[in-house]
Amino acid sequence: MYNFLSQVQISPDGKKVAYVATTPDLAKNGYNANLYRIDAESGENACLTNSGRVKGFCWQGAETLLYTVPVEADDAFPDGQTVLYRQNAGSAAEEVCRGEGSLSLEGVLTDGSIVFSRVDNLTTEAALEGLAGHERLAARLAEKERNEVCTVFDEYPFWFNGKGVINKTRKTLYLWDGKELKRITPPRFRVMEVCVEGMKIAYAGCMVEPIEKELVGVYCYDAEKSKITCLLPEDEYYIEGMTFWGDSLAYCGTKMDRYSCAQCPDLLLLNLETGARTLLCDTDDEINVGNPVGSDCRMGGGYVMRADGEYLYFLTGVYDATHLWRIDRTGKMEKLLEKDGSIDCFDVQNGAVYCVAMYDMRLQELYRFAEGKLTRLSSWNDDFFLTKPPVIPQPLQFINSDGVQIDGFVMTPTNHVPGKKTPVILDIHGGPHLTYGAVYYHEMQYWANHGYYVIYCNPRGGESRGNEFGYICGRFGTIDYDDIMAFCDEALKAYPDMDEKHMGVTGGSYGGFMTNWIIGHTNRFAAAASQRGIANFVSMEGTSDIGTLFAERQILATTHTNLDKMWNQSPLKYADRCTTPTLFIHSEEDYRCWMVEALQMYSTLIHHGVPTRLCLFHGENHELSRGGKPKGRIRRLQEITAWMDKYLKEE
Repeated sequence: MYNFLSQVQISPDGKKVAYVATTPDLAKNGYNANLYRIDAESGENACLTNSGRVKGFCWQGAETLLYTVPVEADDAFPDGQTVLYRQNAGSAAEEVCRGEGSLSLEGVLTDGSIVFSRVDNLTTEAALEGLAGHERLAARLAEKERNEVCTVFDEYPFWFNGKGVINKTRKTLYLWDGKELKRITPPRFRVMEVCVEGMKIAYAGCMVEPIEKELVGVYCYDAEKSKITCLLPEDEYYIEGMTFWGDSLAYCGTKMDRYSCAQCPDLLLLNLETGARTLLCDTDDEINVGNPVGSDCRMGGGYVMRADGEYLYFLTGVYDATHLWRIDRTGKMEKLLEKDGSIDCFDVQNGAVYCVAMYDMRLQELYRFAEGKLTRLSSWNDDFFLTKPPVIPQPLQFINSDGVQIDGFVMTPTNHVPGKKTPVILDIHGGPHLTYGAVYYHEMQYWANHGYYVIYCNPRGGESRGNEFGYICGRFGTIDYDDIMAFCDEALKAYPDMDEKHMGVTGGSYGGFMTNWIIGHTNRFAAAASQRGIANFVSMEGTSDIGTLFAERQILATTHTNLDKMWNQSPLKYADRCTTPTLFIHSEEDYRCWMVEALQMYSTLIHHGVPTRLCLFHGENHELSRGGKPKGRIRRLQEITAWMDKYLKEE
């Protein structure tokens, strides 16, 4: 059983590090998340909770942690409650407060006030205004019953993957002063990003009236003055991250004015008092902030950008790995930790970095990086690593017909007999602005242990190679398709035991789009499994939570500005050519690529006599393979493997 680590935070005195460890629970078909603390000097690791329901946490002083636990809904609280606990070193946790609904802990101010966020429903709030006690409860139940009859849409986006219907909902910021919750943000404002330090709260977002803006504003609330300052107006930048840095806010965002949504971001400093801007680096420096290396063995988030002293530290993708860099206030960048694999989140204090990383083909572990030395601090997944050693992916590079280097990997099956022809599975990543790296991928390890070569590459359109490499907007299914097919050719040449007559292809999201595209453009694959993919950009534009933006930014067209371009780049147009037996994997609550995409492809194939099967997962969304419930994730992998076995192994 895997363990997933996240949310690394260093105590204010730098002597302890707290983090969340999440483990699957097959019996309840869910996950248990608990809070842990490790001593920076001794390495002693202590479990602080055992409820399995920790939602978020933060430090309040050198020895004290605050954390939240959700409470299920009941008759008195139809929307449930959230309890905030305080855990002092050496003592039992004590309840601090509790509030209605799902409160998220954002941080704590210097004066001890707690910063929460909560997703509020404007319609419900209006119905409850001025009511208390039994009247308030009765009104809430009446509103809930009313909403069970129908769902009303009068905003955009009206739903969002992983959140459900978001029409008339707003993520709102609150301050708890020990007595009551005080709203900080305006009623119709939707918060998208938050960071807290000292007596200040920075947040990004916009008013939704009735369409949510793509380029949002950045604001700072000064709790001492009860004053909000606009640091960055709306309509300039698409936000990718922010963190406090002394008297400024470090901000990462892109204008998308040259390379659309594939454009590398700018790094700015925004003065907290004046809003004055300092540009540290821009899109021509071709950095990215975050971890673009994919895996299906993570759960939970954490910091990807943090300030410490004179430096701003950040994660950045470099080809097929995630590295740690830092930049000073003059814009001088320094590469600190360059190692194959990925850093998933980190925190830093006095130059010492603590991070969750996937190195040396291990699952996630906690590491310390200081004075140029990397030390592994945890052994959460040692048992699995030692008893089931991973198949090591071998790099495979080539120069394509346009003179561009394409990087990929090959995994040889564990039971391979040299000289024996062996089936192959091609796996295609999502995004497309993501990348594959030398990290542990459960599905690939499973297939390599099940008798398959597994091959995968990073075609043009992916992350970590700069603006030009990542820019395939308006060209889906062209140069990216060519790169993937050329990679297959190179793999077959490099590994003669690969059976080119028994090759399968699969992928999710963009990888699902590409799988759909491939089966309409070649019959070289004996089987396909398309997961949560796009089939028709015309239908996707009006049904996806990012549909209109995706059409404008990725396809560079809309249904009403260039219908031909939308249809020409849609796999559904070519589905009548398909002869490849194809499995479709989709989720009922996938609002990124709604299930209508899979239904259209499935219906076309079955009416054209192509062997096909559609598995629609209940209660799951676009994150099925990475964050879905354990039983759903197991069934998904079983379905794909059985489909490949049927057409790649059975004679």
